[in-house]
Amino acid sequence: MLQFYLTLAETDDDKIKFERLYNRYKGLMLSCAYDILRDSDLAEDAVHNAFLRVLKNLSKVGELDSPHTRSFLVIITENVSKSMYSQRKRRSTIPLEEAYSCHDVGETPESSLNAKILAEKIAALPEIYSRVMLLKYLNDLSDKEIASALAISQPAVRKRLQRARELLRISLEE
Repeated sequence: MLQFYLTLAETDDDKIKFERLYNRYKGLMLSCAYDILRDSDLAEDAVHNAFLRVLKNLSKVGELDSPHTRSFLVIITENVSKSMYSQRKRRSTIPLEEAYSCHDVGETPESSLNAKILAEKIAALPEIYSRVMLLKYLNDLSDKEIASALAISQPAVRKRLQRARELLRISLEE
């Protein structure tokens, strides 16, 4: 991976400086990212993105072993990790297989098939509509909570739900 970053560095001095930063702080940055994300693969992605930011701001890095440089790299890593964490949390949903698996004792095979068809139809909707449908009907969130989770207005939530129901109705009629 280091070779990839070095190809992005502009000058030979930048390459040398970045290589030293990489070797010196990679472990620390990985640890910081893992503390926030609690997932080693995501932590590696966060460190990768952090190093890309460091490359863009390499001129701001002074002495390699200074507390200022250390804190600069830690702050970048923490910001990238927190951003990834927020995005992952906003996008996390229950897989449709789990969401629509039927647990009722008195359930008939026909109702199970209907639930499976409904789950497939909802999954086939455009993401902006399937997401609000799942948040509303599966997670039982209010329009206000959905608006907050998706960072949109309440009227936008209501409109998306209306459009999603219409698309679902048309899809089920086919």
